[in-house]
Amino acid sequence: MKRVFLASTALFALATPAFAQTASEETSEDVIIVETTYTELDRFVYPGATATVDAEALDLSRPSDLDDLLRQLPGVDVSGGPRRTGQTISLRGQGRENTTLLLDGARQNFGSAHDGVFFVDPALLVGVEAVRGPASALFGSGASGGVIAFRTASADDLLGNGESWGYGLGAGYRSVDEEQRGSVSLYGRTGQFDVLASISSRRSGDIALGSGNDLPADDESISGLFKLGADLADGIRAELSWQTFEGSAIEPNNGQGAGAVGAFNALVDKDITSDAITLNTTIAPSTISWLDLDVTVYRNETGVDETETGTGRELRRDLETNGIRLDQRFDFTLGAFDAGLTMGGEYYEDTQDGYDSADTSGVRGGAPDAASRFTAGWMQLELDGPAPLGLPGRLILLPGVRQDSFETSTPTTATVSNDATSSRLAATYAPINDLNVFVSWGEAFRAPSINELYLDGTHFSLPHIILGPPTFISNEFIANPDLLPEETETLEIGVRIDLSDRVDLDRLDMSASWYQTDAENLIDLFVDFAFDPTCFAPPFFAPCSAGTTQSRNVGAAELEGYEIQLGLAEGPFSLDASLTGIDGKDVATGDPLGSLAPTRLFLDGRWRFDETRLTLGGRIEAAGEYDEPLATSEHRPGYIVADAYARWQPIADSGLRINAGVENLFDHDYDRVFAGVSEPGRSVRLDVSWSQNF
Repeated sequence: MKRVFLASTALFALATPAFAQTASEETSEDVIIVETTYTELDRFVYPGATATVDAEALDLSRPSDLDDLLRQLPGVDVSGGPRRTGQTISLRGQGRENTTLLLDGARQNFGSAHDGVFFVDPALLVGVEAVRGPASALFGSGASGGVIAFRTASADDLLGNGESWGYGLGAGYRSVDEEQRGSVSLYGRTGQFDVLASISSRRSGDIALGSGNDLPADDESISGLFKLGADLADGIRAELSWQTFEGSAIEPNNGQGAGAVGAFNALVDKDITSDAITLNTTIAPSTISWLDLDVTVYRNETGVDETETGTGRELRRDLETNGIRLDQRFDFTLGAFDAGLTMGGEYYEDTQDGYDSADTSGVRGGAPDAASRFTAGWMQLELDGPAPLGLPGRLILLPGVRQDSFETSTPTTATVSNDATSSRLAATYAPINDLNVFVSWGEAFRAPSINELYLDGTHFSLPHIILGPPTFISNEFIANPDLLPEETETLEIGVRIDLSDRVDLDRLDMSASWYQTDAENLIDLFVDFAFDPTCFAPPFFAPCSAGTTQSRNVGAAELEGYEIQLGLAEGPFSLDASLTGIDGKDVATGDPLGSLAPTRLFLDGRWRFDETRLTLGGRIEAAGEYDEPLATSEHRPGYIVADAYARWQPIADSGLRINAGVENLFDHDYDRVFAGVSEPGRSVRLDVSWSQNF
């Protein structure tokens, strides 16, 4: 294996981002707690599927966008093409609407088919967690597929014992789009306070695709992070953070796929702004044994403004989210079981504002002015103790329930309200420490979004079939306030085994799970494209339209899939691997349904040379053919893509690091499902960073 991975590495160099080096040195690989599960169980025994991307992995991969950041996570798919503003997320075959995104515990609810879903520079992150499977019992609406949580750095992540301040500098280049990036960070602590300030920038051009074509994608952004922490008293800490993003791009209005510019997909000058202010407070004083309270208060503002370069038409979509979440944990014993009861409450509100200068009333089609409000309470019990009935080993039980009430309204319509209860019951049985099986059943729901309930304005316009330009006829959005929430039930069964002690390796663990999700009242967009008969006879407008578009509840669906993961480490060598597959269908017709993807194998292997402070590695992503029968336009051949990367610290005990890599090593031409365009071709990247703590 050493020979294989060394041979696959074409370039080497050095690096760690300033954020990664201290954090990764303090990360334990033996026990990993996934915070978004709201348990104190480590990942090996948790009755569900979780995965993490730690600071070390972020440093070695040096991600530039969502695909780079998340592709190593099983069950997670990033589609929409290579442009950052077109990329969208799905989890276990369920799209962005069913995937909850968190940034430092705060909801990130912005989502658009054409304007992107999440705006943060990966250089500001020190970790990502993914909980796969229904999480509505903890997070409510929109968590049927699961939760992906992103965490930014704090001064405590970067400073060791006895260190009071430090700085980090970084610069990098990527050839496939001629991206240039740089970052500066400064952090320190004194007394009870700690502070971090960081700024990063990226600037890139057209993307060279594996097909040999160039994808227009002029793009530049600047991101900032300011975080102030205070240890107010014993066991009481508050952390205030501000994450800001400003980006601009010149590209088609629809940033997904090839996006050929034309009458229905104009070239636009796109400005993106995102500001997230979050206050996280932990209150667990040693003098009050029962008090263990976490409070998160947040405000997010995200906006995308577009100006058509040819006509000057202005389009705007803004979303503001305000919320608060409280979680109190009680630890106690219940008979022979160690128990933890977590109770919580949450309130958040989304307010959307849309604008179109081409509409006399300013209404933007598909982006109505509206607001939605959610109020929820929940509890989760964690029981950990001996197996019953004289069985050997350990039993973990994890029941939970959440009640949500929600309402949506516009300035001119009546309020639409509803409620939902989400329950979950999961268990892990471990007859021995190195082997366990788990089963999980969970309900989830997704409330209809603002856009789905109150679609209005023009969907698209066409030249009149008789009169021609400049006379146009339109397909109009029709609101549907009677939409019902989507509802799902998921059953998952899994097994985990740790063989490291039995085969005398530093690490050898495997896990496998199978799941099935049954969904009802699916929300889909129906485009009834039809001309009125009067369009063909004088006076041609009596009336004349190109039909309507409306969101509706449709039937039921079934999603079924599997995920297999392997981790291996021995001395300087380590390997992470995953194999995933998913299938989805309409229960009534058998037609394929869902954000599906082909069977995918992912391998990431590394060899560490301690004497020279050099790490060499390679990644392989292999996907099978995708040929669902009714998705002819989405048929895809299989592909194999290889990357090589390296990191080097040229001087011992110095903060200088160099990182390099070659992505799509063999310049393979391939594309993913629901992308409509080839992925980037061969790309060389180089990063240099310098950090120092005092």
